[in-house]
Amino acid sequence: MKGERKRHHVIGLLLCAVLVATPVAALAVEQVPPGASEGFSSNIRALLYGNAQYPAHSSQNPENAFARLYRYSGTVELRPDLFFDSPVVSVVFKPRFTSSSQWWEDGMAKGERDNLTRAYVNEWRVQAKPLSSLFVSFGKEKLLWGPSFLASPSNVLFKDTEKANPKTEVEGRYLARVMYLPNAAVTITGLSETQRDDAPDPVNDKPVRAVKADWVGSNAALSLVGHFKRDDRFRFGSYGQWTASDAVLLYYDGIVTRGTDVLYPVSDPANPLGGTFTERYNGSDRLFATAVVGGGYSFLSGSTLNLEFLYNGQGYGDADAAEYYRLRDRAGDHYFDGGLLSALSARTLGQTMNTGMQFLRRYYLMGQYQVREIGNALDIAVRYTHGLEERTGQASTILEWKLSDRVQFFNINMVGIDRGRKTEFSAILARSFMAGIEVHF
Repeated sequence: MKGERKRHHVIGLLLCAVLVATPVAALAVEQVPPGASEGFSSNIRALLYGNAQYPAHSSQNPENAFARLYRYSGTVELRPDLFFDSPVVSVVFKPRFTSSSQWWEDGMAKGERDNLTRAYVNEWRVQAKPLSSLFVSFGKEKLLWGPSFLASPSNVLFKDTEKANPKTEVEGRYLARVMYLPNAAVTITGLSETQRDDAPDPVNDKPVRAVKADWVGSNAALSLVGHFKRDDRFRFGSYGQWTASDAVLLYYDGIVTRGTDVLYPVSDPANPLGGTFTERYNGSDRLFATAVVGGGYSFLSGSTLNLEFLYNGQGYGDADAAEYYRLRDRAGDHYFDGGLLSALSARTLGQTMNTGMQFLRRYYLMGQYQVREIGNALDIAVRYTHGLEERTGQASTILEWKLSDRVQFFNINMVGIDRGRKTEFSAILARSFMAGIEVHF
């Protein structure tokens, strides 16, 4: 009862915040005359949604005791985006307020409930313009780039493109940036992470530094990105696109690294589990490439078909994959044994979940069909990602329905296709379903 009262109290506070924010947003809009590019402006959103997810029955998460995935959740979020622009300085401030309730129905945690309330700043940035062609900024921000849907390999800082689930947000990172525009077509940016971080370990010993050059033409665009880390390998990335015709768009996104810190499984008779993980190519001169190549075709009806191929050069071949699943199965079998063996199993399961790669194997295909503005209100996207080596995949749908100028209904679903075999797509989640309302003020 106490937890229930606490949850209702928090939700009530957030709803009150929404009501208070409404006249504030209206006032901010009134302060900026139509067509003006200076002054205060805002975009305030509130989201109320529910989520149902079903943990997969795999050795990665034995009896749901390792990942402890909840079955149901209800969440309310307030997302104010506040802006100030002037000829010499601009400011962005995006605080976030979220409260959720979670219920467990699977495995060891069955019957448990929990409430989570958080207030934080997802992004903030102060940008100065000392010269007409020079911008200097500092703050906590997210930099997402690239035209592909499946992944953005050239972006070392942010792996999530926010395209798999457009209602989730990537949390920003502390960055300092200098941006130089020598002409209308070219932009050169230097950026650096700071050693501060909001992660549990607040010190970033190896901040990423990068130099990025962007060129935009009449029917094509190209970007080159060089990433650096202290005492670490150099990474060179690039992405671009070409409008081949009114209906055809071609694009790519890739990166090349010398060596890799990806974890690979190796047999080890001295280990109680029979194997371990090692950074096999850390310090190696071998070059590894990861790239997405794709294209989009726009039909006269307004719908769009996208096809993408992903090559993950760091991914596991058949032998490594077989050893990976054997090691994961042993760790799952001994997870509840207790003592040092249980601790070793937990550590190994953590490594199998975080190998250092977005994708486990090497070759993937993705197809997406998207229809926009059905009846000037409904957008639907259907997407399927297929692993060519494991011959399994993941299907997802994204529906966004504009109920009015300010209210939108959304529904995002994901189902893993594993055909009863071991697969990365059904290692953690078998399927998930999200539905909710987004309100703009």
